[in-house]
Amino acid sequence: MTSISEQILNNALNIIESDKSINLLVYYSDIKKLDIDDFIKKDIKKIIVFKRAEIEEENHDKLENFNNMPSIIVPNIIFTRTNKLKVAIVMALAVNILSKDSKLIALTGLNNIDSMIYLEIEKEKELLLFRENIDFGEIIRPEVFEKVLRIALELANQGREGKSVGALFVLGDIENIKPYIKQMIFNPFKGYDQKERNIMLANLDDTVKEYSVLDGAFLISGDGTLESAGVHIAASADTADLPKGLGSRHMAAAAITSVSNAMSIVVSESTGDVSVFKNGKLVTQIEKAI
Repeated sequence: MTSISEQILNNALNIIESDKSINLLVYYSDIKKLDIDDFIKKDIKKIIVFKRAEIEEENHDKLENFNNMPSIIVPNIIFTRTNKLKVAIVMALAVNILSKDSKLIALTGLNNIDSMIYLEIEKEKELLLFRENIDFGEIIRPEVFEKVLRIALELANQGREGKSVGALFVLGDIENIKPYIKQMIFNPFKGYDQKERNIMLANLDDTVKEYSVLDGAFLISGDGTLESAGVHIAASADTADLPKGLGSRHMAAAAITSVSNAMSIVVSESTGDVSVFKNGKLVTQIEKAI
């Protein structure tokens, strides 16, 4: 007997066979228990989403079937169905796998497919508030964005020593940011070799989280170098297009991205939500996991 998950997958494949301009986006964790030989062979636009741990720990012989498909890697975080789609779509837009003109069917669930959603990104208002393409170009390495997003999500869900914390991370375009910042405290990363302060180093995760209790923002170059912490942002932004009720940290995040090609990620101390900003606008908001 065909499972519900297999029926949903087959229905999605049938729809896309009739309109091959539609992309199919699905998490590997939601399909790995299914018989997906037919899915792999289909001549359609497929995007596979892997969690970091699946790439690092999963049976690589099994993953070889996906080598020729566009894929993106997201943090090892437990997401709701909605947040799974938000994170995956933002990452796919950031690395040009999707564009604002893309149409897609997104399959999601909690370790099994139980939902199918059709999306036209340019018209989407629930998952994305951004109406432009996100393009890192050479400004930000995708894996750096993913790593900072993961740290932000972990801070949002775990806090520090049992207490909620807020944080602001500004990524990329450091030279154009400099006129708008002021170091508020002694820079804790000053004097360290560049190789010793790259956020991609696993042993720096706790250090970054510890410094998140400091007032001010983190500045991180596009290659992951931790340039500074405890930075005040003096840029101003047009807030007309921003949702009401955002705090000063969010306003600073929007402002610095409006005067540069940087991206900002904010952890809200009050709600635990994680917000992503680009070009002075809110791209998406990832709600705290319950």
